[in-house]
Amino acid sequence: MAHEDDIQMVKRHVRLGRKHVSEQQDRIAELDRLELPSETARDFLELLEQMQELHKKHLSRLLAKTSPKNAA
Repeated sequence: MAHEDDIQMVKRHVRLGRKHVSEQQDRIAELDRLELPSETARDFLELLEQMQELHKKHLSRLLAKTSPKNAA
C-alpha cells in the first residue's frame, strides 16, 4: 500500500509541477509584453523544468516497479 501512496504523491508532484511551469511561462510572456527584464524569471523557469523532469523520472521508476514483469 505504501508504494501506491508514493505513486499518488509523485503524480501530484507532476501535476503541480506542470502547473508551476505553465504559470511561469505566462509570467515571462507578460514581462516580455511589458518589455521588462525577464532573465531571472527565465532562470527560475529552467529550474522548474529541471524539477519537473526529476518528478517525471521518479514517477516512471515507481511505475516500473509495479509492472507485471516485476511482480514475480
